[in-house]
Amino acid sequence: MFATTEVFVYVFMEVITRLKNIQRIIIGKGNWFDITIAIIIFGGFSIFGTYTGIILPSGAISSIRDLGPLVIGLAAGPIAGLGAGLIGGIHRYLLGGFTCVPCGLATILAGLIGGIVYLINKKKLVGVFVAMLLSIFVEIIHGLVTIIIVRPFDEALAVVLAAIPPMMIANAMGIAISIIILEHLLDELVEEKQISILSHRQHRAQVIKTDV
Repeated sequence: MFATTEVFVYVFMEVITRLKNIQRIIIGKGNWFDITIAIIIFGGFSIFGTYTGIILPSGAISSIRDLGPLVIGLAAGPIAGLGAGLIGGIHRYLLGGFTCVPCGLATILAGLIGGIVYLINKKKLVGVFVAMLLSIFVEIIHGLVTIIIVRPFDEALAVVLAAIPPMMIANAMGIAISIIILEHLLDELVEEKQISILSHRQHRAQVIKTDV
């Protein structure tokens, strides 16, 4: 599960970070259209995470479904996180199964939690270590919600013990990859902006010198 899943995460992040919509969001210049595009993309990735998950004997799915909403929540705020979470969460609910309610709810919470952390962090991207801890925390919440909602309790506990530990690892690795790529993108964009400003200043200086 881990190797293949993380390759998918890497490829996905490398591709979508080439989009101008995502780049504008990362530097804090995203508009509502950019946010909408991000919600659709990361909501779709959440659905993809469900289908690439491992179906347990109980019918529950161990997956990286929570990853997409969490990432965009951390990068763009609660509206984007909640939107992507709703897409992935409602889709999981519609698939059915005795864990469909807590699993769907947990995905929505993942996006919302990511967005809240984004605001707490003054609309800046958190570091890799913090993001990994947050991802693990989200999966703990996922497990607790399952235990609280699903009955019989013994079956709920069995599902949580079987599904949540690998999900913690997979999602923590996935969020680490995602944050590293986003950090590199941010560095590239800042560097490009600085080069552009320097080039503009040099051009103005040359024009002034020529006029004189």
